[in-house]
Formats: sequence, C-alpha cells, structure tokens
Amino acid sequence: MSDRPGHRPSRARQAGPRRASRQARGAPPRNTNDRGTGLRERLKRDPFLFVLCLAALAFITWAFALTWWVTGGMIPLALALVSVAPAFFLFYLRDASR
Repeated sequence: MSDRPGHRPSRARQAGPRRASRQARGAPPRNTNDRGTGLRERLKRDPFLFVLCLAALAFITWAFALTWWVTGGMIPLALALVSVAPAFFLFYLRDASR
C-alpha cells in the first residue's frame, strides 16, 4: 500500500437488514369508497396543516384583491371572490363528521 496523504483504504460495505418501506404508524387501511376521508382525518388531527391551508388561501385572496384594487379589472375581483370558497370547503371537511 502507498502512504499518500488523504488516501484511505476502501472498505467493503457490510450488508445490513433492509427495512421495508415506511408506513404511517397507526394509520388505518384506506377505504377506496370514501374519497375525502384521508384528508378530513388529517385536517382534524393536524391543526398546523389546517392553518397552513387557510393562510395560503388567504394570501391568494389578498393578492387577487390587491390586484383588483390597483388595476380595477373584473377578473381579479372574480378570482378573489372565488378563492374564498375553498376556505369554507376546508371548514366543511374538518367539521363534517363531528
């Protein structure tokens, strides 16, 4: 072997046990008949996700409203008003099965 600085002998990697693909702990098996059940349960369990979705929708609404205020166009106003509807849908999804 040569004694060059920075030269490291290569090692063969030891084969370790392979893990199966990660699965969410405690997650019930999905039922394909219930379309929004997974999202509904996640919105209930994770308030941060719910607030994050609402904040994103609020930003989009604010951006379209500001664009309407500056330009006076009807399309930004319509988009601002339409972008409020998903917020109500989020509340419906979260509170539907209570």
